[in-house]
This record gives sequence, C-alpha cells and structure tokens, in this order.
Amino acid sequence: MANWYYGENGQQQGPFDDVAIRQAISEGKLTPYTMVWREGMPGWMPLLQVPELSGGGMVSDQTGNLPPQYALPYGVMPGTTSGLAIASMVCGIVGIFLCYFAGLLGVPAVICGHMALNRISQSPVPVGGRGMAITGLILGYLEIVISAGIIVFASIAISRAALHP
Repeated sequence: MANWYYGENGQQQGPFDDVAIRQAISEGKLTPYTMVWREGMPGWMPLLQVPELSGGGMVSDQTGNLPPQYALPYGVMPGTTSGLAIASMVCGIVGIFLCYFAGLLGVPAVICGHMALNRISQSPVPVGGRGMAITGLILGYLEIVISAGIIVFASIAISRAALHP
C-alpha cells in the first residue's frame, strides 16, 4: 500500500493511503491538476498524469479519455506561481521606467528575487516563477548599478564645478 502526498496552497499534505487518496478524489477535494507524489515516482505530477489514480473514470470520462478542459498544453505544468517572484519582476520592470528612482525599486526586486528562488528550491511542492525571479534579479541589479553610476557621475560633476567655478 502506497503513501500518497498532494500539494495544496504550496504545502505538502499527507501521507494518505490508497483508500484515503481515492476518497479525496471522489469527493472533489483534488482536481486533475493537483500535484501528487508517492515513493517510487520520479517527481511530483498532476493527478491526471498518474494512471493509477486518474483511471477508472475518476478524472476521465467513461471512455477513459481525458475531457478537453483537462488537457495540458505541451510543456505546461500546473501549480502555483511564487508571489515573491512576481513582485521581483514587477519591481524590476517598473524601476526601469522610473529612470532616476530605479535604485528605489531595484533593492526590493533583488530581495524578493533571492527570497523567491530560495523558496522555490526548498518547496516540497513544485512552485513556478523561477524565470520571473531571475528576471527581477537581473533588472534589480541593473537598476542598482545604474543608480550608483548616476550618483558617482553627479558627485564628480558637482565637485569639479565647485573646484573650477
């Protein structure tokens, strides 16, 4: 008898035996896109891709085929996206458009980006947003460098102007 686990709100739930996990499926607590795992599986998978749980009409129709609304586009893994990764990318993008104040949003972009990557790598349930976190990090560091360059340039210009009136 296998011990099953599933992801809910970014948290790992379980272990559940075969009877309990099937009961949760039949009660509608798990969707076809709920990520599940048990020992022996290569990694977390959406419920609809696990034959031993998705067969028998549990998430498929009477013919054994998945309904069209449950079909996943190629390469898409359902799950949650890290809010910190989204915040990092948004801060990075908005900071680029604020030009002179880029450093103000560059710092939160970098902090949120590092926190997001850390949480994504340590999460027991697959969490998306790695690309957004990296984008936020790159833009955040770029904004900090640009702001530091502007400050250095302005300081040199002001000191030269003061020395040579």
